[in-house]
Amino acid sequence: MSTTSPPPITTRFTQPIETIADIEALERLPYDSLIPAHNLHDLFEATARLHPDRPALTVLTKGSREPGDVTLTHRQLRTEIMRAANLFRSLGINLNGGTVAFLCPILPQLFPALLGAQIAGVASSINYLLNEDAIADLLEAQNATVLVVASEPADRAIWTKAANVASRVASLKTIVVIGAKGRLTGRALSFDEAVATMRGTMDFAPSRDRDTVCALFHTGGTTGRPKLVRLTHGNQIHAAWSFAQVHGLDELDAAINGFPLFHVGGTMTIGLSILAAGGHVIIPSPYSLRSPDAIRDYWHTVERFGATIVSGVPTSIAALAEVPIGSSDVSSLRMALTGGAVAPKAVSERFQARTGITLFETYGMTETAAAIAFNPGRGTPMQGSVGFRAPFAQTKIVALDDIDLRTECPPLTSGLVLVRGPQVFPGYLDPRHNKGVLTDDHWIVTGDVGYLTADQRLVLTGREKDLIVRSGHNIDPAAIEDVANVFPGVQMSSAVGMPDAYAGEVPILFVVPSPGKIINLPQLCEHLERNVNEPPARPKRVVLLEALPVTAVGKIFKPTLRDLAIQEKVRTEIDRIFGPATRADIVVDKDVRLTTLVTVSIVSNDQDRVKALTESLTLLPQTYRIETRSS
Repeated sequence: MSTTSPPPITTRFTQPIETIADIEALERLPYDSLIPAHNLHDLFEATARLHPDRPALTVLTKGSREPGDVTLTHRQLRTEIMRAANLFRSLGINLNGGTVAFLCPILPQLFPALLGAQIAGVASSINYLLNEDAIADLLEAQNATVLVVASEPADRAIWTKAANVASRVASLKTIVVIGAKGRLTGRALSFDEAVATMRGTMDFAPSRDRDTVCALFHTGGTTGRPKLVRLTHGNQIHAAWSFAQVHGLDELDAAINGFPLFHVGGTMTIGLSILAAGGHVIIPSPYSLRSPDAIRDYWHTVERFGATIVSGVPTSIAALAEVPIGSSDVSSLRMALTGGAVAPKAVSERFQARTGITLFETYGMTETAAAIAFNPGRGTPMQGSVGFRAPFAQTKIVALDDIDLRTECPPLTSGLVLVRGPQVFPGYLDPRHNKGVLTDDHWIVTGDVGYLTADQRLVLTGREKDLIVRSGHNIDPAAIEDVANVFPGVQMSSAVGMPDAYAGEVPILFVVPSPGKIINLPQLCEHLERNVNEPPARPKRVVLLEALPVTAVGKIFKPTLRDLAIQEKVRTEIDRIFGPATRADIVVDKDVRLTTLVTVSIVSNDQDRVKALTESLTLLPQTYRIETRSS
């Protein structure tokens, strides 16, 4: 059946945005005239009509220098999305329950299938690096009825996980295999063969309600697992439009997507935002920038496709800064985007100095479809700031000691960051997780600490929440603590983030032995390595304490532990550079804006080693001051 054609307007930007006044001017226009789309189907109908033969999506299946690329135009992408939507609807996916879960690297079929599943009903893309227990928990929590996986030749490790998990999840009815060749048995179905029999126009009428939930994303948290974020058509459309407005995206943009598709950075920041503006998304490998070849050939890929935008979490940006541009022509580039974690000042400066490409920081979270603040792509980014708020959204800073979240901080005064707007999710799949995150008037409590400048730019200075953010990936401390606490001799444990030059922060675990018990530290580390769900969550260091710091009511006080983690990191660097017998005092403090300041007073007259320590600590997210003194 056919549906009413949407107005011929996509999410492309309407005017250059450089200041908050430009955003306010945009907000004086009627919202529905700027954003006429009611669902994702409308977006792709519009781009297919406006830019039918322009490239939309390219997946480099074997890297930039080997044959095997697959490119779809906007017309072809629309057709493949519609076929996938029809397939999933035929498999019983609708708005009445059941989801399509994806456990797959970025094969050429994945993005259209993921978008089609959202038009048919609800889709969920799962991190394939998780272990089988975590994947099974997520599938059960979301009542997954269809599981889409890569074929065994495409990825043997994922295939094995999927095969083992499928037998444990009672709700699963169909296993759809991308890239399958030959006859499949049982519940298995070849995606390629099945989707080829579907029509490239809609067989059903998609929901016209922007508040319809169409996606689930799993994220870390501190109130239990699994934690699934619900996103609506309206959330994603508004986020994509906001990126287009503030970054100035249009059909002439070609962006290399350095994020995975189980992360909103991949689906939204450099995904839907580019596609809905009529631009071209290039996937550098099925494993994004986890592929060493994708990093090695990155600048060649830029030249080959005339890329205008490059992207990645700060760790990827740091890695790209180490890759010589050489003879590659990168003159087409106009910006580099980073997000998922605050980019250390030294990383930003090194990347820009070595590449000549301006780096623009963005700020978002899964619960806002990645869209909270942006540095304007046609303007000048402010170093250390994540930029202006999204249009038609609000950001406010409230005092950290105000439990009612009503006392707003004046400009340049740090507090808790709250956000409200059309991109804010309607809540978690499990409503119990909403407590402390969503207010009754629909502000989301981000858990981040920051301040607004006089011209309304947001600067992040720290984090109140307990999540560990490693390379933009959220890690729930409980996922580590629950494993540690069952080890013989452990009375209590607590995990926080320890500064890291590459990943921003990595997990460190503080452990208190039970009275009279001695903990075998090597065996505990082996236990954690074996039983923590995913590799990024496995602690880089385990430290024994006599007691954990607690509040007056007995709650573990993690700010003190985060200070101890900083001291552990600094002590490690001192031992590495000066030797383990070097005397040093390490003091962690906050300035008036709650920026973390670390003073290191070291007994040494060796200026070369002092310089080496200074350079090492400069790469970390905090602000460091080195003082020397005689013995």
